[in-house]
Amino acid sequence: MIALPRLTLLLAMLVAVTPLAIDMYLPAMQRMALDLQAPIHQVELSVSGYLLGFALGQLCGGGLSDRWGRKPAIVLGLLFFSVSSFALVSVTSVDALLLIRVLQALGGGIAVVNSSAIVRDLYAGREVARVLSLIAMVMMIAPLIAPLLGALVAEFSGWRSIFSVLGGYAALVIGLFIWLVPESRGRNAKRDDQPGMLQAYLRIIRHRQAMRYVLVLAFGFSGMFAFITTAPFTYLELYGVSPNLFPFLFGANIVTMMLFSRINIRCLNRVEPDRLLRVGVSLQALAGLGLVCASQFDAPLAVVVLLNMLFVGSLGLIAANATAGCLEFFPDISASANAVIGVVEFSMGAMVGLIWAQLHDGSMLPTAAVMAGCAWLGLAALLFVGKRAAAPQMES
Repeated sequence: MIALPRLTLLLAMLVAVTPLAIDMYLPAMQRMALDLQAPIHQVELSVSGYLLGFALGQLCGGGLSDRWGRKPAIVLGLLFFSVSSFALVSVTSVDALLLIRVLQALGGGIAVVNSSAIVRDLYAGREVARVLSLIAMVMMIAPLIAPLLGALVAEFSGWRSIFSVLGGYAALVIGLFIWLVPESRGRNAKRDDQPGMLQAYLRIIRHRQAMRYVLVLAFGFSGMFAFITTAPFTYLELYGVSPNLFPFLFGANIVTMMLFSRINIRCLNRVEPDRLLRVGVSLQALAGLGLVCASQFDAPLAVVVLLNMLFVGSLGLIAANATAGCLEFFPDISASANAVIGVVEFSMGAMVGLIWAQLHDGSMLPTAAVMAGCAWLGLAALLFVGKRAAAPQMES
């Protein structure tokens, strides 16, 4: 078995493809809108386009990975991502930007869906949540530095160079996985006996206890995606923050998430993952309610930043515990289970971005309302959707 520190680093680099692709170009959106002669809210729809393509990519990648192995899916997906990234360098219209971003995301989804599946191949029980939290801790360096890196690249060589960096990064990760990571899908696995893609997905969707965790994850991350989609408008336009300050305000959320992930790792030694999950979802719901109040009373920037930090940071208690809870039921088709998580999560995130675009009225209220709505729906799913049995049983 590959050493845990190396595995953690390499899987974090793989998962980091998504935050890098989403967050690096956020500070450059104003310049992109001017260059492409489009309103900034149309350029912001490229975030929703990426989320939609990423969801579709995971749907394809999960079944491919469970049947043929993790490494082939990772290499194929990252190769597609890299080529699409270089194609984005030459876009001349917002329509081309949106289309190629979806194609880029398809490749990212095919590759990244394998991260949690590899962990489930190698570990079980609380160890899955602990290892996923470790990966998240390392991976969060990417969204922490991505806006700053994107701002620097855009400042010195233009916003198009951001996508060249993404293409080069994906090529680097391909090389590292081919060289260093062995196939975790057991050689003795009877792949001919594996359920078909449709059968595997239906089995997961029909599992009420597993879908409880899927919905909690989807609503929690959809609220975060609403923040990511609208952050350029909220900070750059509504509050007049300079593009150079934006990466630090955005990075504060990631630091908070890292802190909560660290707390989660320590608490897992003596606290059940489900209890930590309840704490995280409750904190996010309260932060969402606070953002609605802040939007109604024209709160200062500092209050909005702190509430966003709590809202996004709470995912450090939600993500690993909910993912581990779902994957525990499906050790034989863990990539397909992770794909269902990703499809629901990113499709809902894309939908949330589109809803915000329709509600956008030049104020912060639509953003706060969408974020709060997602958080409270996640809490409702946790409390009222099928409860987890005392000891999860693998379905046949």
